[in-house]
Amino acid sequence: MAKETKGLKVTVNLFSLDRWKADSTAESARLWIKGTVTNAESKEQKVFNDAGELITILGRWNRDKLKSLKKPKP
Repeated sequence: MAKETKGLKVTVNLFSLDRWKADSTAESARLWIKGTVTNAESKEQKVFNDAGELITILGRWNRDKLKSLKKPKP
């Protein structure tokens, strides 16, 4: 990822549906959002089991990034 970006940088890895591809539909794939997300700056990893949990993780990391940007530089 680009180092010059000052915003929150994350990597999202969705778990594969390969094992269930015969039984999956486009809608079930859309709803089956499970995987890991990695904060590119801190290397912290979190597992999420649905889209809401992913958004919550991203929101918290974005809040923390904003706090770090607001801190006065020594």
